[in-house]
Amino acid sequence: MLKLIRPPLRPMLGALLLTLPGLVPAATPLNYPTKPIRLVVSFAPGGGTDIFARAMGLKYTEAWGEPVIVDNRAGGNGNIGTDMVAKAPGDGYTLLLTTNATIVINPNLAKLPYDPVKDFAPISQLAALPFVLSVHPSSPAKTTAELIALAKAKPGQLNYASSGAGGGAHLAGEMLKTMAKIDMTHVPYKGGSPALLALAGAQVDLLFLSILTSTPLIQSKKVRALAVTGPKRSPALPDVPAVAETPGLAGFESDLWYGMLAPAKTAPGVVDKIYQETRRMLTSPEFRNRFEPTGTALVASSPQGFAATIKTDLAKWATVIKSSSAKMD
Repeated sequence: MLKLIRPPLRPMLGALLLTLPGLVPAATPLNYPTKPIRLVVSFAPGGGTDIFARAMGLKYTEAWGEPVIVDNRAGGNGNIGTDMVAKAPGDGYTLLLTTNATIVINPNLAKLPYDPVKDFAPISQLAALPFVLSVHPSSPAKTTAELIALAKAKPGQLNYASSGAGGGAHLAGEMLKTMAKIDMTHVPYKGGSPALLALAGAQVDLLFLSILTSTPLIQSKKVRALAVTGPKRSPALPDVPAVAETPGLAGFESDLWYGMLAPAKTAPGVVDKIYQETRRMLTSPEFRNRFEPTGTALVASSPQGFAATIKTDLAKWATVIKSSSAKMD
C-alpha cells in the first residue's frame, strides 16, 4: 500500500496567506534604499531647517550608500513643500523635513490642501529650540522693555519680520503685541534666512527667528539679540535673557521644532528603517557636539511619540490662535 505523505501544514498556510491580499502586511524591501531619496525642505536655503536637513542628508548618504538630495520648496509658510510630499508616492523615496508651522500651526489658521494627520506617516521629531528676538545694531532698544517702550512711542511704525505668515515666529510676534499691548506691522518672508538678511540690512526693525539660524549673525554683531522665547535662558546665549524675564511678560513662551515625515502610505518597515538611522544619527556625539551648543535640543522621538506630539500641539495652537489676531497673509 502506498503511504500518503502530507506536506507540513504551516508552510501550506503561509503560502495560502501570501495569496490573499490584505491578510498580511506588505514586505519591506530589505535592501531599501536602492535609489536616490529626495528630502524636501519646506523653507528657503540657509535657514535652520535647511542647515539641519543638509547635515542629516550627508549622514543618510554615508549610511545607505544612496544620495539623499535636499530639495528646497519654499513658499506659503512651508505649505507648498509640505503639500508636495503629502501627494507624493508612499515608497520611501520622498521625505519631508519641516517645522511645527506646517504641521500644527498652519492647519489652525486656514483650510489647507493637505491634512496634517491623515496625509503623513510621522517618522521622528528631530529637534526643539527657541526663537530669538533680535533688532538691528542701530536700534536704540537694548532690552525687550526698551523695545516695548519704543513701540508704544511709535504705534504701528515698527516692522517685525518672520520666516512666514502664520508660523511660530509670526505668532511669537503676535504674542508680544498682545501681552505688551503694542502695535507693530508684520512683514513675512519666504524663510528664516531672507528674514534675517532683511534685519541685518536694516530693512525691518525686529525679528523673531530660530536660535540656530540667528546665532552666527548675533555672534558677528550684525544683529543684536534682546531675548529668547524659551521658558528660561539658553546655554547657547547665556547672557541673553528670556522674554519672560521682562516685567509684565511672565509666562511668555514660544518654541520651534523640526520633524521628519513621509507620505501616509509609506510601509511601516520603511518608516522604521528611516527612524532607526535617524535615532542613531541624532544621538551620536558628532551631532550633539555640533547642534547642542547652538541651543538646539535633539529629540529623536519614535514615530508613535511624534504622532502624539502632533496631536497635542494641534490642540495647543488652536487655543493660542483663537485668542490672537494671527492669520495667513
